[in-house]
Amino acid sequence: MGQGGWTMITDASNPIVAFTSNGLYKGAAWVDYDNDNDIDLFAAPNFLFRNDGGGAFIQVTSVIGTAPLQFPGGSSWADADNDGDMDCALAQYPSGLYLNNGDGSFTDATTALDSLSELASWGCAFGETNGDGYPEVLYVHATGFHPAGAAQRPCRFYRSDGTFAPEPVRGYDFTESLAPYTVPYWSDYDLDGDMDLFIASGPGGSPGYDHCYRNMRIELGEDTLIEMTTEAFASVQQDGQCYNFIDADNDGDLDLCLTNYAGAASRFYRNNSGIYSPESTPWTTGLPRLANCWGDYDNDGDLDVVITSDYASVRYYSNDGTGTFTHEAGSISTANGSTGCANGDMDNDGDLDLFVYGSNASKALFRNDTVAGNRSWYSLKLVGTASGTTALGGLVRLKATINGVPRWQIREVNAQNSFQGHNDLRAHFGLGDATSIDSLEVRWPSGLVQSFGILAANARHTIVEGDAPTTAVPEAPNTTLDEEQLFTVQMESANDFMLVTTTAECPSGTWTLHRTNGQVLTTGRLSGSFKIPLGNLSNEVLLMSAGCGERKQTTPVPLIN
Repeated sequence: MGQGGWTMITDASNPIVAFTSNGLYKGAAWVDYDNDNDIDLFAAPNFLFRNDGGGAFIQVTSVIGTAPLQFPGGSSWADADNDGDMDCALAQYPSGLYLNNGDGSFTDATTALDSLSELASWGCAFGETNGDGYPEVLYVHATGFHPAGAAQRPCRFYRSDGTFAPEPVRGYDFTESLAPYTVPYWSDYDLDGDMDLFIASGPGGSPGYDHCYRNMRIELGEDTLIEMTTEAFASVQQDGQCYNFIDADNDGDLDLCLTNYAGAASRFYRNNSGIYSPESTPWTTGLPRLANCWGDYDNDGDLDVVITSDYASVRYYSNDGTGTFTHEAGSISTANGSTGCANGDMDNDGDLDLFVYGSNASKALFRNDTVAGNRSWYSLKLVGTASGTTALGGLVRLKATINGVPRWQIREVNAQNSFQGHNDLRAHFGLGDATSIDSLEVRWPSGLVQSFGILAANARHTIVEGDAPTTAVPEAPNTTLDEEQLFTVQMESANDFMLVTTTAECPSGTWTLHRTNGQVLTTGRLSGSFKIPLGNLSNEVLLMSAGCGERKQTTPVPLIN
């Protein structure tokens, strides 16, 4: 089936559309930094956009990355200090750690990590490696790819042990020697209950070995990493950029997609009971590739992938359910090559939207208006206690009957699963024609396993470790940049019209009612109280915007009948 229907957002009043950023090799992350149950966007090195609901974004000024000295960079988000909100690790020159204060602001805590401020890093990643509930973080230095003024230094690896007191870890090749370490990834590839490490180390045009490590915490009871040498992906030379362990064929184990740059063809390894075998796909060619960004974009019950390249437009490949992929031409595209890519349900309508990043000409925000909207879905946020609030490495298994066939799917909570960035940490499942979930299983990083019976489809739930699922409801948005709002909105007569009341005197002010794709429905002067007829409009989110000089306000207006 064709996969048209992606809508590129072009409304210049959307700050994600309007912002500009120098350079090419940059990543982005969807993250709910203000805990209001809708996802915000961070684009390296220092662009933060708050989601106020319905796809309405406000650019926020913060202390994150205020003085970047290089173009490349990325981020990883997790609750580093376990206080209930998301903190930011920033790969830049200089690198940084920024703690969330819980009120929308951040504190620069870089000095809490020994020598981090001296490091120029290309990528970084939070991961839970020792089971204490406080995530570890790794910053990698890509020798030969940083500005001339940046000193060449080994990577920096920091571990906490039961409290937020990160200490440097030494003794590994990547902490002692120099190499083009590009982007690190933590993932429990062997499903044994601890996160393993994969450092894409592409020389950028020539082949070389990546650096892959198995976590031995479960096997030996020790917090140590052993380098892999015999695995199919570790024993051959790569030009690694992005590792993703995903269950592409829904057979219960994790396959591997590895995008390489020009020094080696990109790889897809199918996992057959622990044996990784390379297979051909439409993207396992010699073209330089960067991100591989996985999600069930069409909500049919299997994982699809978006691939970026700095030499060609972004491409979307749909999965037929067996791990066979088709390029969906005419679905999404960018004017030039792109690098970063991240997905998440930005408007909470049940399907995955997409942000593509790179040069200004290739930057694009896509709303998913595809066939996914006609299919069922399920979204789950994990909040750990013993596992740490972010629950990194947590595994969610879901069983649903799709097209008459019972099917298990797997998702891992991961804070680096694209090129220099990551997707929304909520686990998203497409359910096709299923009307309910047959079984849900959560394996927490602490070792606790919880199982649940029949649950409703088309639901957004939160599970606190040890508790039952509860419904996640987005909070009322903070709709204005000013302390004093310009207007309020009240729905009347079963959504037949909306009553707008101005709350500030502004004779020259104007208002606009428009769709999230920028289509203007009506406009007028901002004065007094007035009614706006809604006619046959229903089951969508509109945006009511107004301006008065430099003051602006945008308020989402959900029309749910």
